[in-house]
Amino acid sequence: MGKISEIEKEQIVDKFLPRVKYYASRYGFYLPPELSIEDLVSAGIIGLLEAIERYNPSLNASLSTFADFRIRGAIIDEIRSMQWVSKDARKKLDEARQTYSLLEKELNRSASDEEVAEKLNIPLEELYKTLSTANTMHMMNLEDLGMTNNEGESLDILECISDKEGKSILDELNLKELRTVLGSAIDALPEKERLVLTLYYYEELTMKEIGKVLDISESRVCQLHGKALLKLRSVMEEFK
Repeated sequence: MGKISEIEKEQIVDKFLPRVKYYASRYGFYLPPELSIEDLVSAGIIGLLEAIERYNPSLNASLSTFADFRIRGAIIDEIRSMQWVSKDARKKLDEARQTYSLLEKELNRSASDEEVAEKLNIPLEELYKTLSTANTMHMMNLEDLGMTNNEGESLDILECISDKEGKSILDELNLKELRTVLGSAIDALPEKERLVLTLYYYEELTMKEIGKVLDISESRVCQLHGKALLKLRSVMEEFK
């Protein structure tokens, strides 16, 4: 993008500010205590300014698409930089993930939360608390699938949830197998877990909005989201 004036830059920032605030609010559900929504807005604006400076019209993407990616990436990076989870919490989360996977292979169906809690010999509420931890630990990494393209940019979970007939960056990068595996894993999730992922990543609803759509509490949405992430993370680990 050619050199632009400060006035033009301000106009672009004003245009994209609602989008910055939207992402700040969207990811605010995962905030550690050290961060505020305002911090995420600031990070998003920095990402937007970087996008303005780095955008090249010859890219096969509009400024809007490029800026949107950078805004979201900057906000996610800000949250990641402040995340900290104890070794004990990580251990519990890994045990829950392995137990869901083990039981589902044994039962040849989705394991219920009650069955997993019984197998782990813990109260159901403790399992729910662990599942909520999965949101802060794995949501960011799952959203970009832990993989990057040739430009170092993250690959998005939307590529596995959205229209399979559409053109996909994963297809372009010869990662069809990963997309197929994850797409199948998402399709195999229980209906509510699949709906939560679809509404959150594809329809871009907030956890609160999803709760209203499914007529469940926001905390229950969080639990379903966390459980789905654990299962998809297991699929990714096996794929690697």
